[in-house]
Amino acid sequence: MVVQYLLVALVAFVASMDEQLFGITMLGRPLFTSLFVGLILGDVQQGVIVGAALESMFMGAIMVGAAVPPEVYASGVLGCAFAIITGTGTAAAVALALPVSVFLQVWRNFCYAVPGAFACRRIEAAVEAHDLKKANFYHLTIVPLSIGIPSALLVFCSLFFGADIINNALNAIPQFVMDGLNVASGVMVCIGFALLIRTMGDNKLLPWLFLGFIMVIYLGMDVIGVAAAAICIALIQAFGSGSGQAKSVAVEEEEDF
Repeated sequence: MVVQYLLVALVAFVASMDEQLFGITMLGRPLFTSLFVGLILGDVQQGVIVGAALESMFMGAIMVGAAVPPEVYASGVLGCAFAIITGTGTAAAVALALPVSVFLQVWRNFCYAVPGAFACRRIEAAVEAHDLKKANFYHLTIVPLSIGIPSALLVFCSLFFGADIINNALNAIPQFVMDGLNVASGVMVCIGFALLIRTMGDNKLLPWLFLGFIMVIYLGMDVIGVAAAAICIALIQAFGSGSGQAKSVAVEEEEDF
């Protein structure tokens, strides 16, 4: 069983680094990782069933702007493995995946703030020295490993020692520590907004930023509604500019003629 636990932890290790290494391929989602967990633990059918249930629960857990969802990668692997080993089905998987996903997301925020800041300084120094190999090395190791290794250890320890010990350990974390990490994650959100505004700090783009702000705050529209409106505006701009360019070309051709 120890070898199986190590293999499940390896799946969690790779899945948790999906965003950092592969560019959000969605291969770390529970619907995909549950297949490998089922193969490792010898019950593919139950693994796929549990993975589908977890995927339906985490289907909307996608980072959009400043909205930071719970971690779905390692927590989905752990929930699926725990359900197969104990034979308790999807209910136990959901009950275990939820608190672990919240904890792992807090850990991710910490990694973005502390190891991420350290990696940025190292990468900037390497780029200034024109050492792209070293810059790529820092980019592909510091933050991914700081996220992947603890996630794999959490999954392995949970399976080896039992879920109750992990839940007790999570509950033993002082509330002020969790509050501090939540405040830090809120600060990171503000920094993200500041970087977004700096990127869009063009007089031609700022009206669109403020238009989205007005739609959310004063009109009460959700993210999907704003995205749909943005698509419509983009299509109008694209087709409108295309027709305008066609007319100008036609006029120029007539004048030349």
